[in-house]
Amino acid sequence: MLDDLLAFLRESPTPFHAVACATARLRAAGFREVAEADDWSSLAPGGYAFAHGGSSLLAFVIPEGKKIAGFRLVGAHTDSPNLRLKPSPEYRKEGYAQLGVEVYGGALLNSWLDRDLSLAGRVLLTTDSTALEIQLVRFTRPMLRVAQLAIHLDRDVNEKGLVLNRQEHLAPIFGLDREGSGSLYALIADHLGLASSRIKGSELMLYDVNPATLGGRDDEMIFSARLDNLAMSHAAIWSLIEASKKPDRDDLVPVAALFDHEEVGSETAYGAHSSFLPRALERIVTGRGGSREAFHRALAGSLCVSADMAHAVHPNYESRHEARHKPALNGGPVIKVNSQQRYATSGATAALFRSLCGRVGVPVQHYAHRTDLPCGSTIGPIASTLLGIRTVDVGNPMLSMHSIRELSGAQDPAMMTRVLTEFYGCDDLIPH
Repeated sequence: MLDDLLAFLRESPTPFHAVACATARLRAAGFREVAEADDWSSLAPGGYAFAHGGSSLLAFVIPEGKKIAGFRLVGAHTDSPNLRLKPSPEYRKEGYAQLGVEVYGGALLNSWLDRDLSLAGRVLLTTDSTALEIQLVRFTRPMLRVAQLAIHLDRDVNEKGLVLNRQEHLAPIFGLDREGSGSLYALIADHLGLASSRIKGSELMLYDVNPATLGGRDDEMIFSARLDNLAMSHAAIWSLIEASKKPDRDDLVPVAALFDHEEVGSETAYGAHSSFLPRALERIVTGRGGSREAFHRALAGSLCVSADMAHAVHPNYESRHEARHKPALNGGPVIKVNSQQRYATSGATAALFRSLCGRVGVPVQHYAHRTDLPCGSTIGPIASTLLGIRTVDVGNPMLSMHSIRELSGAQDPAMMTRVLTEFYGCDDLIPH
């Protein structure tokens, strides 16, 4: 599965591409695509998937039995911090063609300097009707660079640190300002083989063209962009497909939910704070003939694994970690705990996850943030609040989180998928 993870990372420079790649894998495994506007009461037992807004995805397996006793939900997110184009991005300055960008999420800004960057996302096209057609676009060659100021013009940068103004210092160089050079939309239209007049809008992002790869002395590490959180999105989909091959559990529904906009708070139509997951779960129950009362009873019998990458101990900054909670790369899944409820883990759900790890012979680690540092969060607290589902927050350990290039262990993905596959297939886990 490691080769497939690397391929998934390479193929998914944006959340739109990640959903398309995940959907393709589900389709190849026999899952059928369904739309939110379809009548779900006619869905036969089997696997289904639907994309929400093009950047979020829900996949599930309807059991043979009519009664649904609960859900086994794995949640992750498709977005990563990056630089995104503004609506009117093109401008000229000092002989250069540049693009105006906005910082999305908590990016490590310095990591975007002096990289081979390109563009990916989606464009909205006119059709013969009033509807708009959406088409994914991705340039694979280096097209952009955010050039850092030479040290000769900033002599104190190594001693005093780099300070970047998001408006002034992050605009990438797109080319030289030459008369007759084409517009961005003309370039996109030529790339897609269509008339530029058909393009009526776009959602485009910058990404590093260097592909995901194995690294380290013995190829024991993964070097890649967007490990946070495409690695966990891939684990959720891979495990759901594996679980769907096993005998039907008759009354439990395994679900993989991949949300957009986690990095900016999740409070959007496509984020974990929206109603699309609760609506979908209720429709699964009522589609099998259950009542709203049956839906609430199913929630009471449900469990959620919020899967988001975790912090490994950094050897150069070990003092930034809680002394007795230092996850190691290739040390197994990490259970994340926070008393301020930045993670949704409880004592009971942590014990359940440790039990799952023990069943499949996978080691388990624990993470707690330093008490004197603010702690990040995940979709776990949001989903558990909306649904009242008992939740555990877990993830694979990594370094360089929110950098343009991140680092994780090459053995951890297989261990996580073994645990999640076991989770999807377990009907003897009792929520507390």
